[in-house]
Amino acid sequence: MSKRFAVVATALLACAFALGAQESLRPVAAAPVAQLYQIELIPSGKLVSQDLPVLKGTTYRFHQYPTGTLISVRKSTVKQITRLSPTAVAAANPTATRPIGNLAMQGSKSGSGRPSNMGRAREAVAAANAGTAGRTASPE
Repeated sequence: MSKRFAVVATALLACAFALGAQESLRPVAAAPVAQLYQIELIPSGKLVSQDLPVLKGTTYRFHQYPTGTLISVRKSTVKQITRLSPTAVAAANPTATRPIGNLAMQGSKSGSGRPSNMGRAREAVAAANAGTAGRTASPE
């Protein structure tokens, strides 16, 4: 009987902790929406800033979105600075990145055994230069 009581007590205790954990995991308030600013450049182009650009001397300084890199842009190249709406912020938010495929100049990154474009180019150059060692010397 005492063994059964211990099992039931342990199960009840585990359920009580689980319910307490669920109560603490509920969000208290909605997450704040990030403030982004769009900087339109002259003659064309746009940058997105994580913070309000600050004018220091003749340049605007800000942190670029999404990398956070500190950038300065001359005041003379800025057409206007606008705060983005929450819908525009959601649209500007990168959700997923897609890796690019193999580039011809880099060759194949997979070990599939197939010759890469770079390997083919090296073989073609070697074949074209084969037997030219004697011809490059001076005829004197």
